[in-house]
Amino acid sequence: MRPLIALSLALGLAPLSAPAMTFLDQSFVCPIDGQSFSARIAGSGTSFGRYFDAQHYGPIASPGPLPICPGNGFIVDEPERRYDEAELTRLRAFVASPEYRGWVAQDTPYYRLAKQQAYFGASQDEVAQTLLAATWEAGARRYPRYAEQALEAWQKRVVREAGNDRAYYSRMLVGELQRRLGRFDDARASFEALRADAGFPGKQVEADDAAYMRKIVEAQLKLIRDRSVAHARLDENGEIVDF
Repeated sequence: MRPLIALSLALGLAPLSAPAMTFLDQSFVCPIDGQSFSARIAGSGTSFGRYFDAQHYGPIASPGPLPICPGNGFIVDEPERRYDEAELTRLRAFVASPEYRGWVAQDTPYYRLAKQQAYFGASQDEVAQTLLAATWEAGARRYPRYAEQALEAWQKRVVREAGNDRAYYSRMLVGELQRRLGRFDDARASFEALRADAGFPGKQVEADDAAYMRKIVEAQLKLIRDRSVAHARLDENGEIVDF
């Protein structure tokens, strides 16, 4: 579940560098029914930065489109994988289940991918990243449900990362999801704890990135004071841009 969607799910502070947004038509074979199909996937893109929830902005697909089996909605995230008969039996039963058919009818591709990953034993970190990507494509109606699940996954990730500098980034995402869900007291506590932490933002962070992370914390606290659940980022002057 890694090569095809690594670009879409990679999380970090540094923007991507690419000349323009392009898409490629690529051929796939659905493992469920053996049907060949063509799907458009992201080829390249230029990111000018990220929103506070890590979604890229600029001429880039964020998240990128996923190859979806036309007959059953399965996400082909490992196109080179070959399943044995026992795996195919289990896979087909999963895709035919009422739960999966409901996700196909009601939910977005990345949300469905997160369910696939969890079912087939992907790491909790990988599922957390995919759930976060699902919030970027959720829309207003689905966002609260997706964000609740992403928040729970990232809170667990913070616990797993305890003692690691990476936990600071995860804690910022937890605070962001809390704010976007309108949990302002929880979000305020998350960002005030980061601001008071002498180790924040971590020993391995470059000085410019460290300063930027501190600016994000202050911007988040301002948004919380304003009781804003907006999708927000900083512009080139360090001012809040929200939508």
